[in-house]
Amino acid sequence: MYRYIAVLWNDHSESAHAQALQTMERIEAGRPGISCVMKGSGGAIYAQTDNPGYFEYSRSGPLVVLGKLFHKVFGADTVPAQTVPDAAAALTACSTQGRSLVEQCWGRYVALGYQPDTASWFVLRDPTAEIPCYMTTVDQLTVVFSNMEDCLLLGLRDFNVDWSFLSYSLLFPFRDGLQTGFEEIVALEAGEAVTIRDGQPVGRHYQWDVVRQASEAPIEDLEEAVQLARATLLGCIGALASQHRCIQLQLSGGLDSSIVLAGLLHAPSTPEVKCVHHYDAGIGADERMFARMAVAGARESSGRSCEFVEYQRQPHCSLEEIMDFPRTARPAHCSGYLLHRRDVNFDADTVQFTGGGGDAVFLRFKGNAAAIDYAWRRGIDRDFFRVAFETAQSGDSLYGVFKEAFVHGVLKRPSSINGRWGNPCEWVKVDASEQDGMPPAWLRHARAHGHRLSPHKLAHIGRMIFPTSVLDPFEGAGRWHGVSPLSAQPVVELFARLPLHLLMAGAEDRTIARRALHGLLPQALLSRKVKCYLDDHSVAVTQRHQQFIRDLLVDGLLARRGYIDSASAEAGIRRVSPDHSSQVLGIFGPQVNIEAWLRRWMGRTGVPLVGMA
Repeated sequence: MYRYIAVLWNDHSESAHAQALQTMERIEAGRPGISCVMKGSGGAIYAQTDNPGYFEYSRSGPLVVLGKLFHKVFGADTVPAQTVPDAAAALTACSTQGRSLVEQCWGRYVALGYQPDTASWFVLRDPTAEIPCYMTTVDQLTVVFSNMEDCLLLGLRDFNVDWSFLSYSLLFPFRDGLQTGFEEIVALEAGEAVTIRDGQPVGRHYQWDVVRQASEAPIEDLEEAVQLARATLLGCIGALASQHRCIQLQLSGGLDSSIVLAGLLHAPSTPEVKCVHHYDAGIGADERMFARMAVAGARESSGRSCEFVEYQRQPHCSLEEIMDFPRTARPAHCSGYLLHRRDVNFDADTVQFTGGGGDAVFLRFKGNAAAIDYAWRRGIDRDFFRVAFETAQSGDSLYGVFKEAFVHGVLKRPSSINGRWGNPCEWVKVDASEQDGMPPAWLRHARAHGHRLSPHKLAHIGRMIFPTSVLDPFEGAGRWHGVSPLSAQPVVELFARLPLHLLMAGAEDRTIARRALHGLLPQALLSRKVKCYLDDHSVAVTQRHQQFIRDLLVDGLLARRGYIDSASAEAGIRRVSPDHSSQVLGIFGPQVNIEAWLRRWMGRTGVPLVGMA
């Protein structure tokens, strides 16, 4: 468990000061054991943690860091050390509104600082956005917080459901943008800073120039990319591992979690590692052989041992527990958490590492994107033909590759890039063409400053920013703490600088990651082309919990709002089987989670909430 609450008010207003005092009294009375990290100049910052290895807090002069910071120092056999800003670094961070932290450090953190010259505060969310950061303003008082239940404790205002956000999320779920499930609450986006003066937000600034780095400093040499990837991956995994005595790894048997395993067993801090593997007994769904292979190979290359535990997935995964999750600012991927049963026998110091985000970072998708991106950047030259031939081996004809590269690369005509979650369900009555989702802050910043990349490369960068609500559906309030080292800021920055054709060199996806781990994992694992998925398990869970899912979706709040057609939903849910599994992801992704989120809010009494129905 961890939390933070920052109260920022107009210190020149008697009413705002009185409201702030009342708010602080409620925090201290309602959250026993919470610490006041900093107070003064119209601000008070509170924080609490039961796992300092995962979340801690520190103050240096006018700067408070909630979370972990590491140096940006990478190289062969080099693991970045944790850092705490000294007095000079703290002043620089405040004067730049956090930009110096983003440029010189990395980690999982939210930073707040006071600037005496302008009598203003800044709040910065780090580029990984793994720690939630929400904000609400009432008159001349702003509260920045990590957990919605803490915000409710303060009794500041009523909240209205943002139905436009929920309808958008039915098609494009679990995204960390500006909007939340409530009109009165906004989020800070990854790498974004907000200036607060006299208790009110007066400006938003984007401090992470990831698109500029990709545009101005691309890495074109394959061997250089492989060496940098090896050092960066092992460095980030090792740095994050150094904060924990015990680590539990969700080992699927795929490439991504196997890379994390290799990094953990080669970490200089030598943490105790327990690998938990969940397998399906269905045909083509049993990954035990590859998980065992990863463990054996990582043990051999590192000379270290680790515990390995196997669990068979069961369709009775207590999906009904989704109704007991905490009330959060956004619908979270609670069903995904329940589908992947966790081992509950771990002490408070244990965290759970995951390979989540690896598919997006390492580029695990086919299509003609590599050739299009190359032609967009460099036109049709001699090397383009090699790239085109390699791209064509991913599935399309050579003619199709040339055509799309010329139309969308050379001529730069718009192309369609699918951003949906799974296949659309016919019973979801939301028109994608009417959804006006605001572009993420990093993309708005890049466009405003004229930094240009191909649409396919921009899509790659967008996928690399892993959504917090998937990693932690508890907003820090649960016992389970997930760590996604493959989504660390230095990893994203490096792979953003790699052109798509380099990431798919040799006509294989995830080329750089495969070659970077050479010698640390078995070659048979590194060369895998196909991985099993959870379709059979998801179908079995749907069939087992058919009545519960039907009660949620057919007669639910989304149906009453007109977003779900009840008759079509009932027929579709009953039709789910191994031969009709294409829409299971839509059911288990946005639909069940959004409906359950609404029900959790409706099912609690005494909550100042309007605009629900």
